[in-house]
Amino acid sequence: MKEFLGRIKTWEESTGEGEIQADDAEIYRFTKREWVEESHPEVYGQVRVICQDGRNVSQVEYLPIEGWSRLTTKVYSEEGLVSTEQRRFIGGPWRMRSDALAWMVAAKELHSQVAHQQIEDLSSLLLGVFPLMSLRGSVIKYCYGLSIELYLKWILIEAKQNFKKSHDLRKLVNKVPPRVKTVLRERYLDFQDGKRPILRMLTADVNGVRELELDWSTFDKFISNLDNQKFIIGRYATPESYSIYPSLSNKLSKEMNAYIDSSGFFDLADDILSYVPDLHDYR
Repeated sequence: MKEFLGRIKTWEESTGEGEIQADDAEIYRFTKREWVEESHPEVYGQVRVICQDGRNVSQVEYLPIEGWSRLTTKVYSEEGLVSTEQRRFIGGPWRMRSDALAWMVAAKELHSQVAHQQIEDLSSLLLGVFPLMSLRGSVIKYCYGLSIELYLKWILIEAKQNFKKSHDLRKLVNKVPPRVKTVLRERYLDFQDGKRPILRMLTADVNGVRELELDWSTFDKFISNLDNQKFIIGRYATPESYSIYPSLSNKLSKEMNAYIDSSGFFDLADDILSYVPDLHDYR
């Protein structure tokens, strides 16, 4: 079975036949037989399509309201179009932003509970478990990274930008509409200049703890650091990915031992996540 989203490209009521353009740009034909709604198909309507055999359309339905990012209202007078207004739906993609905010709350709360507990080295992991290291080097980072990931994907869905199911933040940022990306960069610089947050990460191994020398001066470098320090894909690590010994490996080993050690990260994230783009900036 195959399931995908698309838009009705054409519909001929007289013949009961139409075409759907899928999100991957492929064109699929359908008829009244596959249409499950009581109302007639509307051209440009957003739909969910199921192909039971993986090729031919077997069911078409309007995408529930949760799939719509906004509503466009047009006002006409006798002379013609007067104005066009766009509004967000209360539900829909807003849920993604809500989840992004919630994951950041989780990261911030966990950090506040354990940040005062110092890590000296990871030798004890040779004999057992180390919950503090797992919280600081794994869980907090993953909550933080997932929050930023969901926020960026919310913007892309609102902007109707297709993106692959990737956990690479840089690829997501590259898809963000230019005007929105510019605002994010400007807000980041304004926050850095005005608040001067301390952004400090430490890394531990059997030899002790040291501070990472990372450049956080721009929004793009911030995003790259989150990727490079495995804030997201680290949660998919397998046992051979962990190491408590210094390593030149480009895999997960050394990044898994790095952790946030300043509250400035959360102040910065709160400012980023508070930005709700104007719908016109998606053009």
